[in-house]
Amino acid sequence: MSVKNPIISGFFPDPSCIKVGSSFYVANSSFQFFPGIPIHESKDLVNWTHIGNAICRPSQLDLNQATTRNTPSRNEIFSGGLFAPTIRYHKGTFYIFCTNLYLRPEDAPDADFFPQNFFITSTNLKDPSTFSDPIFYDFYGIDPSVYFEEDRVYVQGSFIFGYDRPVQATTISQLEIDIETGKSLGPIREIWKGHSGIIPEGPHIYRKDGYYYMLVAEGGTFDGHMLTMARAKDSIWGPYEPCPHNPVIRANNDVCPLIQRIGHGELVYDDVSGTWWATVLAARSGGRSSFPLGRETFLTSVDWPEGGWPQFAPVEESVKIRPPLRELNGDTLRRKGQNVALNDPKTIFLRTPELGNYRQEGDTLYLIPVDEPLSVVKGTMTFLGQRQYHLDSRARVVLPVPSSDQGVGETLRAGLTVYKDTNRHCSLILDVAANGDVNLVFEVETVDASGPQRFASIPLSRNDGVVQLSIKATPEKYEFFFTQGTDGQGEKKIGEAEGKVLSSNDFTGAVYAIFASGTWKAPVYFQNFAVE
Repeated sequence: MSVKNPIISGFFPDPSCIKVGSSFYVANSSFQFFPGIPIHESKDLVNWTHIGNAICRPSQLDLNQATTRNTPSRNEIFSGGLFAPTIRYHKGTFYIFCTNLYLRPEDAPDADFFPQNFFITSTNLKDPSTFSDPIFYDFYGIDPSVYFEEDRVYVQGSFIFGYDRPVQATTISQLEIDIETGKSLGPIREIWKGHSGIIPEGPHIYRKDGYYYMLVAEGGTFDGHMLTMARAKDSIWGPYEPCPHNPVIRANNDVCPLIQRIGHGELVYDDVSGTWWATVLAARSGGRSSFPLGRETFLTSVDWPEGGWPQFAPVEESVKIRPPLRELNGDTLRRKGQNVALNDPKTIFLRTPELGNYRQEGDTLYLIPVDEPLSVVKGTMTFLGQRQYHLDSRARVVLPVPSSDQGVGETLRAGLTVYKDTNRHCSLILDVAANGDVNLVFEVETVDASGPQRFASIPLSRNDGVVQLSIKATPEKYEFFFTQGTDGQGEKKIGEAEGKVLSSNDFTGAVYAIFASGTWKAPVYFQNFAVE
């Protein structure tokens, strides 16, 4: 039987994978979006269900300082927030380690984001009430991992020297902690510089055949991304000898030009079939160096001989799984007509939301506007969406045109957007001015522009009833449509944007969202918001 890659489609990077009992679990990065650290479950590595999110209460962690910075000197768009979690299971408890990167108020605008490292626990990943508040520990770095050895707990991570250093910016370091309190039980020590010395990160340690094997991501998370390995014989502290055939995996245009930027991953053992697998991140090219979906979760097989080094199969569009498993309908295969629900684990908000601004009755979502734009740098705005799951996809929503007696003297900008981050979003906007004029606007904001660019503006009458807004994605571009009335007849195209507008050397993926901003006091209702 063949498994189609990616196994978890859409913006789900930095996969950490474990098997507990008969279930596999994957945890991913989520950066500036809430709820954070999405968790998927599978019984067969084929069909995955989004069962919950580790950061599921606004009180757990403040994401409002998780900003996004365009950094031309490093040719990247750097987003803060929740980076590269690791999930483990020990003595009946799940542990999830993660980093929250943010710019502190006292930091200079061009300073490196501050890494706030923490872990949380849960006894049931499907029950939000079991997730603990974070326990913080001191480590100046990102991408934490953890190794339990009897009653001792060792934490690894990518220690940050400084990303603008002309020499090695990070190194793999380790410390021992008290798992009850997070208190350090000894100094932080470097254990491996990596194979290339270019941003080693995302370490994971496995014990096999008398060795401590360490899997590390290197080369930056873009075109140079790769996985490398090292091992130590007698101690988890090393010394670590590098694998003689590093890198163990990277993108190969000759094997699969569609799948690029392969790296940051996790090894997982299936004790039933006796086989090893690796979950890795990669990006699917939409053509012309376009990666609008961002980094997704892929699967590949691994042959790990006793006493030897693991050999990773190339990451391809399909993976053979033996013995054959029964075929089910995977959760990530979205279906036409599936409306977005407020309490769905897939539904996300921008940074730490004001949940009181959202309500749902049937297929209608009520949003209370706040006077913040989509380009808000810190903090939240009224924004509710779901990830774009496929290169070919569509989002749609029905929005009422306010009558002339509503919102007198108030302003409103509400609509449908495909959103990447603070700097990049393309939107259909119902724009109500303080003088009562109403226009349907198509706007695009890009890194290169000083603000949103308005490409179309169509006057609407206060008696027009409703408008249906839709965005259609293909691998190359996004097209934007509207219809007056609810029957979907007479759909008109208002504009388009190339996929590369939402693609760069970046960390996040495209999100379809509805939003409402301005001084408007009444809730705005959106009907039949669907992401297909």
